[in-house]
Amino acid sequence: MIRLADGQWERIRKHFPEEHIADGRPGRKPIAARQVLEAVLWILNTGAQWHMLPQCYPNYKTVHRRFQSWCRSEVLRRILTDIANELRDKGALDEEECFIDATFAMAKGGGAEIGPTRRGKGLKIMAIVDRHGLPLSVSTHAANHHEVRLGAALLRFLHDRG
Repeated sequence: MIRLADGQWERIRKHFPEEHIADGRPGRKPIAARQVLEAVLWILNTGAQWHMLPQCYPNYKTVHRRFQSWCRSEVLRRILTDIANELRDKGALDEEECFIDATFAMAKGGGAEIGPTRRGKGLKIMAIVDRHGLPLSVSTHAANHHEVRLGAALLRFLHDRG
């Protein structure tokens, strides 16, 4: 079970607008963003499927829906950028030597962001890590884009630093 320390939560709390919901609002109260984020972190840490989320967390459908919403509204991106910039300012990121790698993932069902290739439909996942393996930038793209262009986009994002 993954739990955020109070200090960690206070550091990123401002990025979650749904935490500021009025008490007088009718209907069922939404599940707190902290609980949902802890469930998302469990999924990301274990690599488990959404439906395998332990019962100590909120319902997996709620967690997945909120995760998708946070991805679309770039809440998670802002949090990760903010934390990375703080680590960079403290000197905790070692950017003198970085590594870029990519992988291809099949996506037989397709979708708007899936690109056809000779190997079939799929997407590319690219990442830049520092010399200690700490992720600096991660992105997904349609598989029909060349790695050089995707790597250049990752480097631009890393250089812009938020």
